[in-house]
Amino acid sequence: MTWRSFRNGLMQVHLWLALVSCLPMVVIGISGSGLLLQREILARSMPAATATGPQRSIPEIVAAAAKAAPATMTASRVELARAQGSPATVRFHPKEEGSEIDYYVDPVSLQVLDSQEVVERGPVLAFLITIHAFLAMPPPIGLPFVGYNGVVMAFMGLTGLVLWWPRKGQWRNAFTMRRGARGIAFHFDLHRIVGIWTFLVLLAVSVSGVYLTFPQTLGPIIRSHLPGGDSPTTNPLAGFVPGSGALTPEKAIALAQAAVPAARGINVALPGDEPSYVVELEPQNLRPSEPHVQVVMDANTSEITYIDDPRNYSFPEQVLNWQHLLHFGVGLGLVWTILVFISGLLPLLFAITGITVWWKKRQAGQARAEADAFAADGTQARVTPS
Repeated sequence: MTWRSFRNGLMQVHLWLALVSCLPMVVIGISGSGLLLQREILARSMPAATATGPQRSIPEIVAAAAKAAPATMTASRVELARAQGSPATVRFHPKEEGSEIDYYVDPVSLQVLDSQEVVERGPVLAFLITIHAFLAMPPPIGLPFVGYNGVVMAFMGLTGLVLWWPRKGQWRNAFTMRRGARGIAFHFDLHRIVGIWTFLVLLAVSVSGVYLTFPQTLGPIIRSHLPGGDSPTTNPLAGFVPGSGALTPEKAIALAQAAVPAARGINVALPGDEPSYVVELEPQNLRPSEPHVQVVMDANTSEITYIDDPRNYSFPEQVLNWQHLLHFGVGLGLVWTILVFISGLLPLLFAITGITVWWKKRQAGQARAEADAFAADGTQARVTPS
């Protein structure tokens, strides 16, 4: 088989897979971008804390929120203000039944700025998840269907890379559109240029989506084939000085930050039925900011009883954690979040440009066939004796 025949066959596979699967891919992609957009809007919709000055202690912030909370609820967690102008968030848990409530408190003035019931899924979120994860089908049918569409999307990206691959001496123009391209040339160039510039993002989102759809199947395979055994136990840093006596929330955060390297405390779970603090820390420096580090300590003795630092996980477990980061656009900075959002819109662009090229070529082929048939009829009429 020659390269030309192989490439033509691959082109047909790429074309027909696109025609068959473009509609579900477009719906999955747009709904995924919608989910990410809603998440970012909600994360940035907290009220502004405008007071300036030194921040008050966590017990003071909790006490201010407790004045606005129902007496039937108890404070269970405090999320620290992330930056200047951001509020602290105190979560209250009902003593019996009911929903949790977040209270936003200005950490300087202690003014309660707003409150919001914690709901797992609102109507918009539930709709987008139903579309993105199941294509509005029953989960046993929709979930694998979406997963196999991820496989097709990854295959489309790889075949597109092969079809794009330039010949010797043509690399200079392989990454830009031809100047003045119009009509079919414009759509063809837009299809291939956007495809090559977004190839890695689309491949990462597609492959990670496949894993997140089939974690129970793919997880054991990845763990068994990648080097690295079980995740080691995380111990406090060498030279860590243990605390003593009863803990305050500030002391718990300080101890947690001293026990693990390069991490910043972002929230603390307050003692409840169990007399312990759970401090959650965000990795710093060049590491992904998620998954978070968790440090558990006894509220009465200050003893650290457990540290869960995902940075110390085995290589296979870190690879699996990265699938979540890559697919959902979290923990890797704003640029990656924007790229993941754009990747959800790309199937629509590829569908429009690809179908346009196919349709225009089909029309041109039909026009040539009709012209050839007309020419053949005319020639036959001229040579036929009267």
